Amino acid sequence: FFLSPLARRKQKWSVDPQNSAWSKDDSKFGQKMLEKMGWSKGKGLGAQEQGNTEHIKVQVKNNTLGLGATINYEDNWIAHQDDFNQLLAELNNCHGQGET
Repeated sequence: FFLSPLARRKQKWSVDPQNSAWSKDDSKFGQKMLEKMGWSKGKGLGAQEQGNTEHIKVQVKNNTLGLGATINYEDNWIAHQDDFNQLLAELNNCHGQGET
């Protein structure tokens, strides 16, 4: 079994998973431009300096589930089965067939 050099590989997280090392570098272009316009480190953006002063936090998602999905399969299946059984009972009662 041979993998080509172009095969996709899992991305490794760096030593700085929150990517906050860039904020400690005072020589960045964006920071210089903001400081020229009156902003200083530790203040939020906006007319009343109401913006966030902290970085956006990153959380590692190490599974193949969609965003917001849970692994609780059994409870979901039982809930759907109960709904399905109730629907069948109502249909049987409406059409006069009674219990099957």
